[in-house]
Amino acid sequence: MLARIALLVGAALPLLVFAQEPAATAGPPPDPLLVTVPGLTPVIIRLEEPISSNKNKPGDRFRITVAEDVRVGDAVVIPAGSPGEGEVIHAARSGAGGKAGELIIAARFVRVGDLEVRLRSFALGVAGKDHTNDSFASSFLIGPFAMFVKGGVITVPPATLGTAKTALEFKLPAVVSTPRPAEQSVESIKGEENESKVD
Repeated sequence: MLARIALLVGAALPLLVFAQEPAATAGPPPDPLLVTVPGLTPVIIRLEEPISSNKNKPGDRFRITVAEDVRVGDAVVIPAGSPGEGEVIHAARSGAGGKAGELIIAARFVRVGDLEVRLRSFALGVAGKDHTNDSFASSFLIGPFAMFVKGGVITVPPATLGTAKTALEFKLPAVVSTPRPAEQSVESIKGEENESKVD
């Protein structure tokens, strides 16, 4: 009888030990899905501070943010609000005799996590009104910028939008992977209106 009890206890011990072992810990989270962002992908940029031909000088850096989500397919790879930096490439003060001010700025990069996404093709070059011959000098790259010119001084205000492009091909984690909201066609909306009128 004692041998039988000892045998039962011996068989039950491993089960008790197994039951008391902590559950296996989950492994590390899976790596985020990396999406290839082609070079020259458009990025809408917003200036976060004013830039002036009379106050700024070449080499000055200024804050920018991404104004709209950048998507590759349904994946958001550069979310709106991502911070970055721009640079003043050229600035010339308006001078005596009505000499126009000049300003060229560029978006340099935006940050996505720890990665700097280099940008190009955002050099906003402007020449102010030259009062010596009462005519507008031409924009170097993107215009018109007459709305930013006052008394020959060019001031680009904060919240001004522009378009930059990614300088290279990048692999970025998909921040969100959801389809864009479906846009209803005019025909489908009219059809729904007609259905609602029929009793």
